[in-house]
Amino acid sequence: MLILALESTTEACSVALLNDKKPNNEQISEQFEIAPRQHTKRLLNMVDSLLREQGVSKSDLTAIAFCRGPGAFTGLRITVGVAQGLAFGLNLPLIPVSSLAALAQGAYRHHNYMAFLSCLDARKSEVFWGIYTIKAGFAQLSGEEQVSSLQMVGEAVEACIQTTTTPLQVVGTATHLIQSLNEPVAELGLTFVDSLADNLNYPHACDVALLAAEGYRFGNTVRAEQALPVYLRNNVTY
Repeated sequence: MLILALESTTEACSVALLNDKKPNNEQISEQFEIAPRQHTKRLLNMVDSLLREQGVSKSDLTAIAFCRGPGAFTGLRITVGVAQGLAFGLNLPLIPVSSLAALAQGAYRHHNYMAFLSCLDARKSEVFWGIYTIKAGFAQLSGEEQVSSLQMVGEAVEACIQTTTTPLQVVGTATHLIQSLNEPVAELGLTFVDSLADNLNYPHACDVALLAAEGYRFGNTVRAEQALPVYLRNNVTY
């Protein structure tokens, strides 16, 4: 199985290739850049570079995974558009993966936590967020993905923490907003991903690929014309 994964829903841009015929520690290769407003120029070039580096042709691919959001409007449209174009041309299925799930998967990859508050800055004083738990090694959504005011996120997190003993770790581009929450939420034992070395507060295509491979095994694919971004609100920001 060869899955190409695309991600450009934030300021970061990344592509990854999952090859399940390689040893476990070598199955996923990734190219990742922080490239604000450069996604249109960079994404396809990164795809070609990664496939060439791995000695893989586009015709060898099994499926294409894409980060379907939530996230920035322009980045989402680029990710979905490139994924659709490749899928149409190669007659391949697409696997949509949540950007919030990818955040949780990436944090789990680096930290020994089992529950995460994934959060992205939605601007307009709002946050895209969801609570994820790790089951059998994969991030699974608890409840619903939402876009809410910071105050409402704080209230939801407080309610969640009061009903579970599992520590909740915060990951994503909105971590600085969560850190600014007033008491008592800020004192409820939240921890925050240390992301300086690995840019963990951005979704990564390698985590999209990992979640997509699991989805592919369960038949969670769509045709190119069915691939849609998830905005979580009608009034989008660029």
